[in-house]
Amino acid sequence: MLPLLMLSIDNATDELFRNLFLGKGKDVLKEGHSYFLRERRHERALEYLAQLMDDGYAGLYITRRHPDHIQRKRGRDGMKVIWLSTTLGRDYVDPHNLGSLTNLISNFIDKGSKTAILLDGLEYLMINNDFPRVLKFIEYVNEIVMQKKAIFLVSIDSRAFDPKELALLERNADVIGG
Repeated sequence: MLPLLMLSIDNATDELFRNLFLGKGKDVLKEGHSYFLRERRHERALEYLAQLMDDGYAGLYITRRHPDHIQRKRGRDGMKVIWLSTTLGRDYVDPHNLGSLTNLISNFIDKGSKTAILLDGLEYLMINNDFPRVLKFIEYVNEIVMQKKAIFLVSIDSRAFDPKELALLERNADVIGG
């Protein structure tokens, strides 16, 4: 008879071990990586961002949803929410201005040592820009993320893209979901 192995995994420093032991190792996000989360709604990506923030990351959430709705529904202390909108207001970025969005992301990453960015609105950026511009934007942000060891999450509904576009977008990122 084999002895029973007793494990104590109740503190936060054992989180990685707990994930690996319980079979969740595939969900451990790595610094310096970009992730495309294939989902119809942004819920799983927002959960990843919340978990990263619980682990000490500064969080930036770029979304098509109005910031007031996000803060009431799922907001976290310290989460910066940017609204992709052509409507003038506080904490918004015009979806046509990818340069401004890139600068905002770069400045946010430069401010902290552990940063995570969630983009929920890639489809909206595609409506307001041509595909090559959006691809260049994603590729440039990915380079910043790799250099600065941040984490970049992109929530996408794969039904909104043709297979070639999706392949180009996902080629330098890890894909989560189907």
